[in-house]
Amino acid sequence: MKDHRVSLRYAQALFELAEQVGESDTIQREFLETTELVAKHPEISNLLMNTTIAREEKEDFVEKVLPAKTSHLLVNFIKVLIRKKHFQDLGLIAEKFQDFYEKKKGVQRVQVESPIQLDEFLRNRLRQVLEKRMKREIILETSVNPEILGGLILDFEGTQIDASYRTVLKELKQTLRGTNA
Repeated sequence: MKDHRVSLRYAQALFELAEQVGESDTIQREFLETTELVAKHPEISNLLMNTTIAREEKEDFVEKVLPAKTSHLLVNFIKVLIRKKHFQDLGLIAEKFQDFYEKKKGVQRVQVESPIQLDEFLRNRLRQVLEKRMKREIILETSVNPEILGGLILDFEGTQIDASYRTVLKELKQTLRGTNA
């Protein structure tokens, strides 16, 4: 079971260390590559979480399976996860590390839900408007939900802006019911 508090603490510790040694950009890139490697090859996780394999063998395996250019900080961090039996949280730790990294860089992820796939022009225009308003670099993550009928739903930093036709129609229906009662 993944523990979000533990993952947050590990991610914050790695991020702060990476910042101290001036390697946050490198660690961010390598951490992303490492999590992609582990996701692509589930046998890596199976081996590193196997309780019958000695910790030293797992640590040697990590050094062999990761590219030679991988930062010593990241390699040692993964070894700590193995020692503390938190390797299963690698993906969640990477997500939280990415959050710290993006916040430091002034990047904001915005989830955009629309009834149809937004074309490149609309995505770029929406990104420009949001960047101007939020004064940050915006990364849009789009999804399609035909049930919202029209408009958009934006989610970011725990805030939701629901400008969908579905919501407008629902509010209109409630208003009409309230005045007829």
